[in-house]
Amino acid sequence: MSINLSLKYRINYFLIWLKGRKMKFSFVYSIAISVLIFPVCATGLSAQGLQQLATLAATGATPGSPGKNTDYHVISPGLRWGGSLRTRAETKQNFKFNSAAKGNDENYFLSQFRINLQWTPSDAVTFFIEGQDARIFGQEAINEKARPNIFADDFDLHQAHLTFQTTNKETTPVKVKVGRQKLILGAQRMISPLEWVNTARVWDGARVTVGRANERTLDVFATRVVPVDPKGWNDYAKTGNRLWNSGFHGVYFTDWKLIRNTRVEAYWLLRHEQRQDDRVHTLGARFDTKNGPWDMNGELMGQFGDYGVLDQSATAFHLGAGYTYQGTRIGGAFNYGSGDDDPNDGEHGTFDNQYPLNHAYYGFMDFFSLQNMRNAELTLKRKFAGKVAFRIAWQGFWLVQEDTDAWYNAGAGAIRNAAGGTDVDDYVGSEVDITIGVPVHKRVALAAGYSHLFIGSYVEQTGASDGDADFGYLQLKWNF
Repeated sequence: MSINLSLKYRINYFLIWLKGRKMKFSFVYSIAISVLIFPVCATGLSAQGLQQLATLAATGATPGSPGKNTDYHVISPGLRWGGSLRTRAETKQNFKFNSAAKGNDENYFLSQFRINLQWTPSDAVTFFIEGQDARIFGQEAINEKARPNIFADDFDLHQAHLTFQTTNKETTPVKVKVGRQKLILGAQRMISPLEWVNTARVWDGARVTVGRANERTLDVFATRVVPVDPKGWNDYAKTGNRLWNSGFHGVYFTDWKLIRNTRVEAYWLLRHEQRQDDRVHTLGARFDTKNGPWDMNGELMGQFGDYGVLDQSATAFHLGAGYTYQGTRIGGAFNYGSGDDDPNDGEHGTFDNQYPLNHAYYGFMDFFSLQNMRNAELTLKRKFAGKVAFRIAWQGFWLVQEDTDAWYNAGAGAIRNAAGGTDVDDYVGSEVDITIGVPVHKRVALAAGYSHLFIGSYVEQTGASDGDADFGYLQLKWNF
């Protein structure tokens, strides 16, 4: 499929025009823009390209997932390009539980544009480079200039890495990847590129993988997370956020052969932040198994080392199971992340959640992370007509140390600090998430969701509590 070379510039000018208008988007208006933007961008396609899109639509295939899009376009042997455009309208209502607070209600529009080039001069060498432009429009109190930033990053280098790999099929495969890259390991409870957020997450460094997938692999990596500077090139200037100032290193072992129908993992991770004397070590183990209609998975993590001047001593675990019958899966899970029971004992007991995909696990409203939290979950998933994915989930949330530790959101920020020794209830609330995904054709997918947080007694006893909170979104993703 051929793309008109002016397409990228049309998109950029469109975004700049919206920015200059300084429009305050209502959610309804944002949805309209999200639905219409695909036809606007499609005007950059050639007639041949439109015909091919129609052919792809007839296949009913789902679009490639982020970072795994196989819809590349060949320029010459060994050289190909690809890209994506994602738009999402979001509404957040009563997120500060205070109708008088600025930013309590937010209605805004997100855009994310990516373009990449991959060159494979031989079977042993691959070079990949990707640019990204991420923008936000219509927000009330979200700072699009803050650093780091999960909403905005004017066109910047997103990935650039060189991969070397052995080609002798008779020997154990070895792959070395060097440069700016994404880390995806395990269930992403500790290590994830966090594709949900507009800017996503990348690291600079090196990763060595030894072994064959679906058999046994050992990954060793030494990296540093890259803070997003929305108005400049992303570098390592101090951000004031210990997680974004850290080096991140680890060893990750995965075995598919040890136990039948079971994936077993073991790992060691080190987050090192020199300015604040953080050296947090995480030892973990995980399993994922399936037996007929039943599936089960679990993960156990323990931490030690230094958290500034405090000794790190924390634990976390997950246990989940599900049953699938005639295409419908019913599942349940329990999650626990320790909290700090005494801020004056020289020990930091809050689990350091580091670089996870909290959004997928502890409520789509992003009010919670695996820190000072107990969480119970019930889910139902089903696909209709083999294509339309539907999910509904209920989540209950309790704090482990409600009097001496904080309530932490998905970004590890404290929503509310400890109650200062007062006796409060540990129940924060319950969340219901409803999501639906619709593949339009192979390259395009729509997704929508609605979530509601029923606040609990902890919220009512510790501050503003002007009722429950709501979240909704409509997203369009096009892999072109």
